[in-house]
Amino acid sequence: MAAYDPVVIGRYLAIVDKPPSNAAKGKAFEELACYLVNGIPGVRVTARNTLNSFATEEIDIACMCQNDPAGLGTLADFFLVECKGWRDAVNSEQVSWFLTKVRHRGVRFGILIAANGITGEPEHLSRAHFLVSTELATFGIRMVIVDREEIEKLASGEDFAKLIIQKVCTLHASGGRCY
Repeated sequence: MAAYDPVVIGRYLAIVDKPPSNAAKGKAFEELACYLVNGIPGVRVTARNTLNSFATEEIDIACMCQNDPAGLGTLADFFLVECKGWRDAVNSEQVSWFLTKVRHRGVRFGILIAANGITGEPEHLSRAHFLVSTELATFGIRMVIVDREEIEKLASGEDFAKLIIQKVCTLHASGGRCY
């Protein structure tokens, strides 16, 4: 089992909490996301901060999944990760923009690592939660949200993989709630 080092996670979160600049805050949260994703068995970060051909959309993290049963299994061959270390919940506009970038790249799965989640109530599919539900129903694109509280509880890449899989199962079973 690939254990996460709580000291490493704590260092990244300390920068997010008291950043010397907004750029440093964003970089620290993205580095934390890479650390967590790279800990999932069979998953590898393949690109970071990559613009599309038209320089209109930037992807924070692109990943390849080698179908390791201890990791994400056959959940997705490729997926994208967006990082938002914001003090507030991520709003509908930003959730929509990430879902658009996922769709434009022909990928069917994305993870939004949002320190304070997304706006709205999941049980009512309000605000940003509505967009996640609609994207699943309309385009078959799955997106899960991982927040800071969940990150702080992770002990290993296997734990992270289980959390992601559980969230995808909930997303499908509930018709789009992305707790």
